[in-house]
Amino acid sequence: MERKPNQRLSQKDKLTIKELTNKGKSLRNISKIMNLGITTIYYQVRKFKPKRKKDFIVNLSEEKIGELIGAFAGDGSYYYSINSKGDIKRGGQYKIRYHLSLKDDRPYAEYLKNLLIKLNLNPHLIIGKNNTINVSISSISYINFIKQYLKWDEDKTLSIRLRNNLNNYSNEFLRGFARGLMDTDGFLNTGNAICACISKKLIDNLSAIFTKFGLSITRTINIRGGNRRPLYYVRVRRESLRKYHNFISFSNEYKHKAIIRILGKDLKEH
Repeated sequence: MERKPNQRLSQKDKLTIKELTNKGKSLRNISKIMNLGITTIYYQVRKFKPKRKKDFIVNLSEEKIGELIGAFAGDGSYYYSINSKGDIKRGGQYKIRYHLSLKDDRPYAEYLKNLLIKLNLNPHLIIGKNNTINVSISSISYINFIKQYLKWDEDKTLSIRLRNNLNNYSNEFLRGFARGLMDTDGFLNTGNAICACISKKLIDNLSAIFTKFGLSITRTINIRGGNRRPLYYVRVRRESLRKYHNFISFSNEYKHKAIIRILGKDLKEH
């Protein structure tokens, strides 16, 4: 079939592409038959045979679901992105991101990505400026899933917390939730495992989980000057650090290695 460069497709051409597609011909075969570029064929095929979205499948354990929810509570964000032409009627995407440090959290970003893939999602990593790496997902199903476990007001960071009382969640979920939150907002010193957040209710949640699992904790608050909000802390005390490690610990690699070093030193001292 002879065609002139930049010649527009006729209605007959479009019908031929549709017929060949319905017969099971590949994009490459149709391209050769019609002497058209694969991109042109793909553009036409998408009009009558749009790309099918994957079904969201919940096939993770309660503990791993808890990790994803806890990590979102600690370092996650969500927004609705209008399409590139700014036309609200044409819809947009529900974007969820986990915000991490490229220097410290690259293996953990891969870990979260693999968990999300098991939910039949299509996450990808975005390396940004200022030493950041984000795990990004576009899915209304996933944000609705997150909202089954968490709630927040207009200011997410200030107000995020578990949607229900602790008794409504399994111990496995709560263990995973605590781990995910500590993997993102937690840190270690020589004697404590610590989490710091500006959401008092989130620290209330984590404190209650630690207490439920028999860990000895301390609560403090840092009243900061200027327009900065108070920072709330919960510390797992030294005498409970080994129990914390055995029952919750970290999936974030560098934090896991840090607690192993601390506990190793503790063993030598005793």
